[in-house]
Amino acid sequence: MNVMITERGTKETCLGPALQLKVFAEGYPVLTWREVWDAFTAAYPGRWAVQIFPPSESLIDSKAVYHLFVLDSEPQGFNLRS
Repeated sequence: MNVMITERGTKETCLGPALQLKVFAEGYPVLTWREVWDAFTAAYPGRWAVQIFPPSESLIDSKAVYHLFVLDSEPQGFNLRS
């Protein structure tokens, strides 16, 4: 499956500036976590990104589109190894 990434500009966030990415495949099929991660790491090797999950009143759920926010540096407090 050909997973595509489009850049949606830099946003100011509580984690500092972050480049917003739209990740999707043609026809908008549901992607696995691994498919999203593989596409992200191929395009942005060595970078950190976060994905957010909004409350139900802010959810837009019409297509299988995944939004990642690429950070300039490792986010403090999010070390997965400890």
